[in-house]
Amino acid sequence: MNTNISIIEFLTEFAEQTKRKIYASETEYPGPNINTETFHKRILFMPENSSEQSFLIGYHDSKSFNENELYFGVFFPISISNSIKISIRKKDIIDKLNPLLKQKIFKTENDDFDSQTIITGNDKSIVDKYFHNNYTQILILDCLNIKHGINVGINGFNLDFVPAFKNKSHFGIYTRLAWIRDTKIIEDLFKKIEQFRKIIIDK
Repeated sequence: MNTNISIIEFLTEFAEQTKRKIYASETEYPGPNINTETFHKRILFMPENSSEQSFLIGYHDSKSFNENELYFGVFFPISISNSIKISIRKKDIIDKLNPLLKQKIFKTENDDFDSQTIITGNDKSIVDKYFHNNYTQILILDCLNIKHGINVGINGFNLDFVPAFKNKSHFGIYTRLAWIRDTKIIEDLFKKIEQFRKIIIDK
């Protein structure tokens, strides 16, 4: 695939080649001064297949400076309260050097898993329900090792611009760092989100 085109064009080509639907838009708006750069707002969603149960979703508003101004990943809707927030990321050297963080995170009672991850959120019962299973924990670690900056979580963003997620909670594998151009990684994310979906809908 041509990597010298815009990310929207790249992912549109990817959708065409894999026979998937895609919905994307890119809006330009000027900066505060005539000589400043032009800002862009990009949104995209792509169903994994014709059943439209899981989706690749991207959002980037370069003028915004909040923590949700950029995200990219795969998601599916789930039937739990949209007030629940859970985030799982890989533990890094800063976490290991800061013992105070241990007072703010959830544990799963699997020492090996807990030593490699940071789980934050507002509902320990959801962690106990969905993330105690050994198979699920192995799958989470596989996801976190796909690429630097990958997270696994519940209700990390407002996905209401995607009709399938309107007023619904969601589970996702995502990054806040940049949209991904590696099609092998995208296909791997699609595969893993389907594995999660099959686990969670049975709970």
